[in-house]
Amino acid sequence: MLFDAHCHCSELGRKYDVFVAAVSMDLRTSLATLNMEGKMLKGVGIHPWNAGNGELEKVKELVERADFIGEVGLDYRLSKASKEVQIRYFEEFLIPDKTVNIHALDAWEEAFNLALKHGVKRAIFHWYTGPLHLLKDIEGAGYFITVNPSVTFQEKHQRVVDASPLEIILTESDGGYVYKGRILEPSMVNEVIEFLANRKGIDRKEVEKIVERNFRKGFGLN
Repeated sequence: MLFDAHCHCSELGRKYDVFVAAVSMDLRTSLATLNMEGKMLKGVGIHPWNAGNGELEKVKELVERADFIGEVGLDYRLSKASKEVQIRYFEEFLIPDKTVNIHALDAWEEAFNLALKHGVKRAIFHWYTGPLHLLKDIEGAGYFITVNPSVTFQEKHQRVVDASPLEIILTESDGGYVYKGRILEPSMVNEVIEFLANRKGIDRKEVEKIVERNFRKGFGLN
């Protein structure tokens, strides 16, 4: 069994032979995710691109029904919302007893510090391409990062893999998102596993075992 720690299942409309943590971006996708059938973990949240959209209270009402929170966070490069609004929305979803699946483009350290400030016990930093020095702090906090199919060609993602112990790495697809003209899908987690095995010089089956253990710990399934 392969594990996808971050996938927009509500946008794909089909099932895959991968155990998926399905993220949401707003009220519509949060409701769609919660209503999906099949064996998966279901997350609700408001993406930083949608911060300030007026749906905060309605999405917060769905938190108790969800397995985790996400996709939430900060995006200081692409979001049109002000930093203040993004932070306000993000902080509303930093719930200590829920895993928080975090988007933090160009805001890695601030997102990390806010998670710590609010006592978040389990956090996953999606598609991590942030500063390498922060990886030690992420590991020390018991948090995780995800690696996705872009690692096969994205050099900054590869540098993160080189600097990270496998014990903090989760695999993801970011399925449903189109990157470099290619729609990402959960089946592509297989490419990530192969890359990690080759890059780390470890047997593929061992990588799969470590990633599964990390997934269970990251989502509080142990």
